[in-house]
Amino acid sequence: MFALATLVVTGLFNALAQAPPGAPPPAAAAGMQQPLEDGPCLDSPRAVPRVLVGPLSRGMQIVRIDQVQSTATMMPGAVIGFLYTTQDGTTWLGERTADYTSPAGAAAINQVLAATHISTKNVTQFPPQTRYGYPTKYQQFFQVRIPADALSALRIQIAPCIVWPPGRSLPDPVM
Repeated sequence: MFALATLVVTGLFNALAQAPPGAPPPAAAAGMQQPLEDGPCLDSPRAVPRVLVGPLSRGMQIVRIDQVQSTATMMPGAVIGFLYTTQDGTTWLGERTADYTSPAGAAAINQVLAATHISTKNVTQFPPQTRYGYPTKYQQFFQVRIPADALSALRIQIAPCIVWPPGRSLPDPVM
């Protein structure tokens, strides 16, 4: 058993020693093609390039996540939610994950939703999701349109968080 372990370690050492200088290690080279995931948006419930809402299609894959920051809170730049842009160009508003959503942040993001939602339903808040009286903690995303000149009236600012590289093709959403 010891001889087998020594053989494996020696083989790995020799493979790494033969790599040209300045070349990334094999694990790092493989990691360059991985999805971006959340990047700096670690408290975002969805990641780039995942599908935001069904159906599974390339058009519903997230290509950009922006932070919605409140300018009316005691802490300047407090993140109250996320603005997701999908491949088809639509924008969707979502709250932070439950662990990071404060009551003040929930009230602020609901004000933004009430003013900017696009829906046939009159949805103006992120209601708690329940099933048979028990909270499910499902995330909700609502299609919105936020005009640039409305940011000051809404007392928010939009800060870029993560963007899918424009020349890079999106992975298959089914995988």
